[in-house]
Amino acid sequence: MKKILFLFSFALFFSGIAEARHSHACADRKSTRNKTAAKTTMAHPDEGNYDITHLRFDLNITDTSIYIFPSNVTTTAKVVVASMTDYVFELGPSLTIDSAKINGALLPVAASGAVRRIVLPSALAMGATFTAQVWYHGMPPTGGGFFNGITHTVSSGGTDMVYTVSDPWVALNWWPCKQSVNDQADSVNMYITVPSGVMAGSNGLLLHTDTTTTAGRWTHHWRTRYPIDYYLISIAIARYSDYKTYMHFTGSPDSMLIHNFFMDTATFNPAHKIKFDSVDHMINYFSSLFGRYPFWQEKYGMCFTTLGGGMEHQTMTTIGVTDVGTIAHELMHQWFGDHVTYKTWGDMWLSEGFATFSEHLYLGQFWGAAAAKTRRQAHLSSALSKACGMTYVNDTSTSDSLFTSNQYQKASIFINTLRYMAPADSLFFKILRTYQSTYSMGNASTADFKAIAESVYGFSLDTFFNQWVYGRGFPIYKTTWNQIGSTVYVRLVQTQSCPSYTSHFSTPVQLQLRAGSIDTFVKVYSSLDTQEFTFEWAPTMTSLLINPDVWTLLRNNGITKDAALGFGTLYKNNIRIHPNPAENNWQIDHLPTDTQLALMDMAGKVLWQGKSSTGTTVIPGAHLPTGNYMLQLSGGTNEHVKLIHW
Repeated sequence: MKKILFLFSFALFFSGIAEARHSHACADRKSTRNKTAAKTTMAHPDEGNYDITHLRFDLNITDTSIYIFPSNVTTTAKVVVASMTDYVFELGPSLTIDSAKINGALLPVAASGAVRRIVLPSALAMGATFTAQVWYHGMPPTGGGFFNGITHTVSSGGTDMVYTVSDPWVALNWWPCKQSVNDQADSVNMYITVPSGVMAGSNGLLLHTDTTTTAGRWTHHWRTRYPIDYYLISIAIARYSDYKTYMHFTGSPDSMLIHNFFMDTATFNPAHKIKFDSVDHMINYFSSLFGRYPFWQEKYGMCFTTLGGGMEHQTMTTIGVTDVGTIAHELMHQWFGDHVTYKTWGDMWLSEGFATFSEHLYLGQFWGAAAAKTRRQAHLSSALSKACGMTYVNDTSTSDSLFTSNQYQKASIFINTLRYMAPADSLFFKILRTYQSTYSMGNASTADFKAIAESVYGFSLDTFFNQWVYGRGFPIYKTTWNQIGSTVYVRLVQTQSCPSYTSHFSTPVQLQLRAGSIDTFVKVYSSLDTQEFTFEWAPTMTSLLINPDVWTLLRNNGITKDAALGFGTLYKNNIRIHPNPAENNWQIDHLPTDTQLALMDMAGKVLWQGKSSTGTTVIPGAHLPTGNYMLQLSGGTNEHVKLIHW
């Protein structure tokens, strides 16, 4: 949803593109709205009795105060229950309702905190359409930035501004609303009346600015015809200069409006214009990966404010920093979070994780592999700071529990791991395109995303998601290696950062074998807590690296050379494997009873597991393709042997 400046020192890792993220120590946060219980949708279940089709805002506001002068919001909706007797909505208790009408009839409004209720003269049947118009005014809670709803501030150049950030549950601090992520308004008309000379940015297209009807006041009319969630509706007002350009999609005659609002333009544009102009390239690149920018028939734009980060308001991001990482992050949300919104707050990694993932994706394309790796390393460092971090949010009671590095950086590296384990890289991006097209302008859950990933990859991801999304922590590896002739032996010993919750991680791991200036990269699958791998590599090996390109989430607990690795006791103990090579199965004789056996391919993927029996044990191989395999023995005999299948 948002990108918030961290106080973590590692965030300053890359000059020119450095930004910070949300954490419990947040530079911009002055107040946080806490909820007393888990909140997944609305403040009151009766809000679920209707589905919003259209919103019309008539706001009367200035750029020098958050005070809302007499304004009104009209909600058009359809009844979705058998009989609706009350219209229930949310508006903060510091705001005063002057009057309200349902279908033109003036009716009283009862209040219980922020929950407002209008008893209807007669019940409305399922399918009935109604309009609810609420007139109100007052002073919202003071504060600023994230988690406050509406903010007044002054830029470093002395420009007054007022802007809104409704995420997660603070839209009620500036308009009468229904705060449900599963009920998008089909369209919105936004009329913002402000002092003359003050500009206003909002969602969709600016259709008209009326500068003559009311002396000393201008009214800006914005409209979006795309479905939009309540927390993505926004305004930003200041004595802005608007800055319009058009971008063109590769291979298409279609163009799209880029409409930005900057203050202090004389000094702002020379310093930062090139960074904001790069959004054209970002849109084109992301469109090639995930499908065309979803709202291309309207626009994309940014309103610059003093916000300590960015917020991905649909088609008009509110942003307060100028680095390209944050610009890419908020743009990516237009696909992941806006075009497809998560189904519950617990699923919010589907928004924040992908937005964070986009940072190194963009950097890799336009700034080079080294910049992308540096960004991934910063994400990894943040993820490793939480030994029992969990990607899925099972405590949605407060904004503090929603927005942590688990949903940002840990989720980003998890997504990168999902990419690394793809049978082909193109299939990973096929997952993302399919996800976007399947749930276009709607909501999706973790289970929905997982089902698409399994369909595209062609295998179950139950274990993977149980460990990385619903589990806690990460694997820790102690690595030893040796080389005997041209054979390289690598042993991975895995422990876990939070073993009481997740006792093992099955994950791909990247290894880099180095021999002076020569190197090679190998992908293995860590399936067991102790696992050995063998590779044929002729150069004389000098060192080994684990996860060198930061493909996966793991902590390196040391890498050492073990001169004894690879010299086993199989033949000293008269243990015999035959035939080897084998056309069908292998047999192993004289092995201690109940020795644990694991047959693996050369990448370390476990194909069969069992225990030795008294006398001769059969290792099944008739169904396997021709090639080399490894048999790992654990127990009284701890080693491995290469098996060859004809």
